[in-house]
Amino acid sequence: MDHGVTGKYSPKKWQMSELKSLVNKWQTFMINNDGWNALYLENHDQARSVSRFTSDEPEYHGYAAKMLATFLALQSGTVFLYQGQELGMTSVPTSWPISDYKDLECLNHWKEQLELYHNDEEHLKTTLEEYQKKSRDNARIPMQWDASPQAGFTTGEPWMRVHDNYKTLNAAAQIGTPESVFSYWQSVLKLRKSHRDVFIYGDFEMQVPEDEDVFAYTRSFQDQKIYVICNFRKENMSFQLPAGVDVRNAKVLLSNYGVSSVEKNTTELRSFETLVVLT
Repeated sequence: MDHGVTGKYSPKKWQMSELKSLVNKWQTFMINNDGWNALYLENHDQARSVSRFTSDEPEYHGYAAKMLATFLALQSGTVFLYQGQELGMTSVPTSWPISDYKDLECLNHWKEQLELYHNDEEHLKTTLEEYQKKSRDNARIPMQWDASPQAGFTTGEPWMRVHDNYKTLNAAAQIGTPESVFSYWQSVLKLRKSHRDVFIYGDFEMQVPEDEDVFAYTRSFQDQKIYVICNFRKENMSFQLPAGVDVRNAKVLLSNYGVSSVEKNTTELRSFETLVVLT
């Protein structure tokens, strides 16, 4: 969705409409044809999702990572979590020079750009920015276990430097911490299991397909219907629940802002807020 006209490392801003189209296509196709999806946002070849699709700025990072967990885990299919995604690990810092990158795909591409555009500083600057967004190195930074040297990954020298934020963003700091991204992942997977008829076997229906800021869908099974609402923006957004929803009987099953409720059909969503609502 974010590959430009000349390939992976040329700029393009991803569009919500395209994300909705892709998700809707595969959710409905698999359900209607007795198939089964593999759900993922990250793997060893993809950048960190919180950096790529939302914001890894400290004030937004936790909310954004939790929102993405909700967005992904309550769809139909098997959820795949890549190492560090459960912590909200982030992509390569923008301050890292090209000498800190190790992926041959990226380094070979940079060599070509230097040969073709050695006098075009703006092009080279843009290309470096695209590496920070899309390079495979983003997912290959050593796993951040704790705040000890080399993030607790090794007592030796790892193949590439550990992330600058490892002292605060690591497994030891998150496990057992109620407000952490790790604990939220536990909550969303627990919810998926406790409502398995809806989230595992239920139907999928996209809501507000024209909205370019909020991704919302319903999962339903027999007389049960659950709304999954995700604000993908750092700005506050208004979301209009569909007509016919009785908010008096609505129950918020999960929220990345803690205790929350739905009291009227127009809901004001905060930065990267997500709500899972049983109606």
